[in-house]
Amino acid sequence: MTNAKQALKNTQNKAPAKKQNNTVRGLLMAMKGEIQNALPSYLPVEKFIRTALTAINSNPKLANCTQESLLAAIMNSAQLGLEFNTPLGEAYLIPYENKKKGITTVNFQIGYQGLLKLAYNTGQFKRITAREVRANEDFDFDYGTGEISHKPCLTGDSGDVIGYYAIYQTKDGGQDVFYMSKADARNYGIKFSKSFNYSDSPWQTNFDSMAKKSALIQVLKYAPKAIESQALVQATNFDNANFEKTSKAESGERVYQVDYEIEPEVVEDEKEAPANVNKETREIIEVDKQSGLFDDDFKPVEEV
Repeated sequence: MTNAKQALKNTQNKAPAKKQNNTVRGLLMAMKGEIQNALPSYLPVEKFIRTALTAINSNPKLANCTQESLLAAIMNSAQLGLEFNTPLGEAYLIPYENKKKGITTVNFQIGYQGLLKLAYNTGQFKRITAREVRANEDFDFDYGTGEISHKPCLTGDSGDVIGYYAIYQTKDGGQDVFYMSKADARNYGIKFSKSFNYSDSPWQTNFDSMAKKSALIQVLKYAPKAIESQALVQATNFDNANFEKTSKAESGERVYQVDYEIEPEVVEDEKEAPANVNKETREIIEVDKQSGLFDDDFKPVEEV
């Protein structure tokens, strides 16, 4: 039995959360060699493990997640070369309590900076970015030409954020732009992130960043198919997925077992219902899970 498998076996079914930080450290150290092989060359394994432990220590709920789930989410982050739960905003690991199964698993969400990094890593973009648009700024764009004009408010108050846009320019001269209003962004988050209302969700802690990520995902749909990369596809396919466990196939490729089923938090009668719960009936509003980077099923809401 390998060191990694032995470490995983030894750490299973250890319930007390206060005692699990040490077992997590032991598991990561036992997996150090494999984590190093998964990481891109620009990210040292010592730094990745250190930031991973810091993130887990800062959120004790992550220590309550099953070891299999936590390991799978960490290995996925390592393969993508993204640090999670840091001020960089590259990726987020969110503890999700599955009451039906009686376990806590890890919900993965890619951040705006993480998606931006993976796009740049393809080496085919001259420019790719996303920004907020404020009410008093001079903003205009043309879907037909892909041209955009965004001038800041030089004096006075810039106003509240009213929307977001993402733009890319490829090295061979191609470009496109995508705009979504703040209402569009909120509806997109509700549709594709069933943990939208969770207190640990980046949609609650950093809405603007997640809205820019959403605009970026949309504009990348119009990028040349040749720009698709394994990392981009993996990151977006696993966005908002609950990791259950990971294993290696005979080919040596790492395989992940995930699900996308998330129940909204219980809402007390005196509190406002979450966005994905009917305010009158308290029933869950069912939505389709996100199915990938280049799907075309999202339609912005029409402004009234």
